[in-house]
Amino acid sequence: MKIMRLVWYWTLFVCLLFTNSYAGEPAHRSSLDDLTAPYQDTAAFNRVAKDSLPASFGALQPFDRLALETGTGGLSAGTTADASLDSLPDEETQSGLILVQSSGHGSKYTSKSGRLIVLNLQGTFREMGRQYGGFLSMEIRKMNREVVRQYALHKLVIPNEPLEDFSKKLFSLYPARFEALARGISEGAGIDLDLLAVNSEFFDYLLKFAAVTSATGSSSPSCSAISTWGAYTTDTSLVMGRDFDFPSWYREFAPYLVVVVFNPTDGSSPTALLTYAGQLGAIQGFNKAGLVLENNDASSYGDMNRHFGKRIPFLAGLPEILFDFDSVGGLNAAMLSFRSHYPLIYNFASPRTAYVYEAATYEVKRRGAEKEGLLVGVNHFVDPSWPTLSTRIPAIIKDSKLRQKNLIALAEKNKGQIDAARMRSIMDVLVQDGGPTPPDENIYRYVAVPELKRWWVKAPGYFGWTRIDLDVLFR
Repeated sequence: MKIMRLVWYWTLFVCLLFTNSYAGEPAHRSSLDDLTAPYQDTAAFNRVAKDSLPASFGALQPFDRLALETGTGGLSAGTTADASLDSLPDEETQSGLILVQSSGHGSKYTSKSGRLIVLNLQGTFREMGRQYGGFLSMEIRKMNREVVRQYALHKLVIPNEPLEDFSKKLFSLYPARFEALARGISEGAGIDLDLLAVNSEFFDYLLKFAAVTSATGSSSPSCSAISTWGAYTTDTSLVMGRDFDFPSWYREFAPYLVVVVFNPTDGSSPTALLTYAGQLGAIQGFNKAGLVLENNDASSYGDMNRHFGKRIPFLAGLPEILFDFDSVGGLNAAMLSFRSHYPLIYNFASPRTAYVYEAATYEVKRRGAEKEGLLVGVNHFVDPSWPTLSTRIPAIIKDSKLRQKNLIALAEKNKGQIDAARMRSIMDVLVQDGGPTPPDENIYRYVAVPELKRWWVKAPGYFGWTRIDLDVLFR
């Protein structure tokens, strides 16, 4: 009995010892830290793990903490979302987000479905970067892995210019605030800056690949945007809709879509970007002044100039403008001064007016409404003063004009009745049914109400219309 009593006391002592050692800290967190600490870079992980996994595993990456904890992941190979999944539940009446994590002055939220991440950051750009990296360490790594996998799968390789080399070259041209942001993310996530370069510039790599190889990797570019106000809307305030359409396999990146709300303490305008995890720039944004800006491909015009690596990448240029200007006049001056490394069409909206900026690499022209209260910008230049180039691409222009015609017709049909809900319905209409949206190549779409500072975002096959109230996130 004495021996059994001693064993019982010893067992109790050991249990109390371990309880005190881990008080306030989840046990699995500590063990995962121990497991992954030696393998924070891809090369180190590959050296250790390459002989322990089957060849069919593919490119090896550092351990994914969330996958280890929950067994969850994004869309895997062969499960790309299709148009038949476009009827996922909407969250258009959502008035709040679910808080997941807080750190310093930053917070991480998800939508009710858990499928759209929203970051709310505050501080210097270095400090906001640390918050960002701490919140999205896993998603940044997974996004990088998926980019590399998809580009290899679709044979998107520029001769003598690998994706990483191209990305580092363009990433080195990002303005100072992005450099500070990148260093903060690297510190917060424990990842290399070269990984962030790839996540930030994989989009431009595809554009250059198309220019070098005379291919697109898919069908023609087909992004669309519409702004309505005045007599077209229920209360005269402006409502904007936008489609981002690209190769259908870009839907594989849907699990890594994120809305990042920056609240800088250096005097820059608070700005929200819809982008991907670890992609520092964006092709659309929305600032606290209610200024919304996005861009579409304009290669159909025939401007063959490409200045990759010689000018500030447009993914950085667009957010820069939103950070720097909180008035229509200031933004207009910046847009007319900007020279991109690639031809683009920018759609701009504010609470009471909208413009389209047709931006060749050597000149920018602004145009206003087709009719008072209605403006559509797709993938072709409309301003009649542009010269007709022999290098223009008629097939893309034809498709673009069809979507422009469809959007104008839908606006006229719904004149006086357009609000955010009606605009969402308009953006959901497929091209073949008289709308703007291609059935398989719409990667995501959004509706914005600048006056309310409200965004609705939808990623077909991954999440339905989801409302984000930016007015409570801007500080």
